Order: sequence, then C-alpha cells, then structure tokens
Amino acid sequence: MRAQWHALHADLVRTSTRLSVQTHYQTMRGRQEALSALRDPVDLFERLHAPAEGDGEARNAILRALVLEAQQGEHPQTAVVLLVLALWPGLDAVYRRLLRHFPSEPELLVSEISERVTRGIERMSLDRVTWVAAALVRNTERDIRRSLAVRWREEGLREDLPEEGIAAVAPEPSVFQFTAAAGADQAATEIEMHLRSLIGPEAELVTAIAIHGEPQNEAATRLGISHAAARKRYQRALTKLRGHFDADEGDRPLSHGAGRSGLSAARAPKRSAPRRAGAVP
Repeated sequence: MRAQWHALHADLVRTSTRLSVQTHYQTMRGRQEALSALRDPVDLFERLHAPAEGDGEARNAILRALVLEAQQGEHPQTAVVLLVLALWPGLDAVYRRLLRHFPSEPELLVSEISERVTRGIERMSLDRVTWVAAALVRNTERDIRRSLAVRWREEGLREDLPEEGIAAVAPEPSVFQFTAAAGADQAATEIEMHLRSLIGPEAELVTAIAIHGEPQNEAATRLGISHAAARKRYQRALTKLRGHFDADEGDRPLSHGAGRSGLSAARAPKRSAPRRAGAVP
C-alpha cells in the first residue's frame, strides 16, 4: 500500500540530487540569508530533520526562505521540491493517519497530499503564518479530511462518517465564538493572543496542541525542545489556565454559573476539539 508513497519520496530525492537543482539552490543561498550557511540540499535536510534543542526559530526561518523562493524566486519548482522533502516527516505522519480511509486507492491519497501541499506552498501568506511546517502539514490534512467528509456525505454514508470527519465538515462554534468570516487562521491567532495574555510564552505550545491538535512530540520538535520538556510545560500551562478559570468562576454571580464562556471550555479539551478549532493543511 505504501509503495507509491515511497516511490514519490524516492523520486523527489533523486530530483534534489540533480545538477540543475544544486545550481538553483546556490542561487537561493545568495538570495536568502537563512540558507547561506547550508551548503547544499543534503546539508539543508540534515539541519531540518536532525533532533535538536532550542533552534525552532532558526528552522522556521529556513522554511520561510524556501516558501519565499517558491513564490517569488527564479526557480520555484526546485524550492517546492526542497520544501516537500523538508516537510516529509510530517507529511508521512499525515499519510499514515489517513491511509485507512483509502483502502482500495492509496494512490489517490498520494496524489491528494502532493497536490494540496504544493497548493498550500503557493498560496501561503507568510505575514499571517507563524510556523510554516505546522501550517502546511496541518492544512494539508484538514483539507483532505474535509474532502473525504463531503464525498461520504454525497454518497449517503453520513452515518458512517468518522467523528473527525463530522467535525471537519460541520464544526461547532469555537470557545471564543468567532464567526466563520473571521477565518480559521485569524481565529487561531486571536486564541493564541488571548492565551498569551493569560499564560505568557507557553501560549504557542498550548495553541499547537489543544487548538490545532498537533501531537506533543511534533510540537516539541518544531519548537526546538525535548518531548519531556514540552509535556511538563504543557501541564504547567493548563494548571495556570485552570487557576484563571476558577478565579473567573468565583467572581461571577451564582445565577450565571451555568453560562461558562471564554476559555473555560478548554479545561479538558476533547480529542475532536482541536480539529474543529484548527480548521487551518
């Protein structure tokens, strides 16, 4: 089932070793400061895929530089190839999560991921996105799940629709009751800003895990910290949030006790909640 997925990866790797791609990359190095210290694509991938502590910002700067080259550079196709390979660990996780929904047509999933991540790179607005890898991978998975849900609904299989599919097609209002017109990215940004006012810099970690549904280990890698450190920081942040919620509840009249609002709904986020609020891929 994974043969075509592996074949796509092998083809991209072969493409990245071509002399033309090596030449194109040197042009990008001259244009993008974040790439200047990385001698070739191999050096680039080693830097991005190796486990490391505390360099999340540097890795993100590299990915932003590649997005700029894909959108405005002289060799956009080369930049897209390098970006897809850079994102491969995250995309591979998406493939494994979604493969059960394509039991008889895994080649369709390969095509869906390839097309949607490429489209996401071309359309990404860097002034509205903080973390490139998380946005591209998350948006790709979200869009494929929505497409699946629409197809299942059209086929009259609504009763068989997985919970995450239902959430993706008909999301409930977020805990902040943002309107649909505000857009998912804007909503997520405003949620993080509100969280930052409550818990400080840990807001980014909490948003990634509780709002966007990013696994703790992936969030930790992206932010340049260990999984153990991320787990401890996440638990401390939740404890701090609960303190804010309890204080808010204590200040309210008893007659309003049943009408919780704001972040109180996030005290014990359900599995499907991050997918609803993360309508981001």
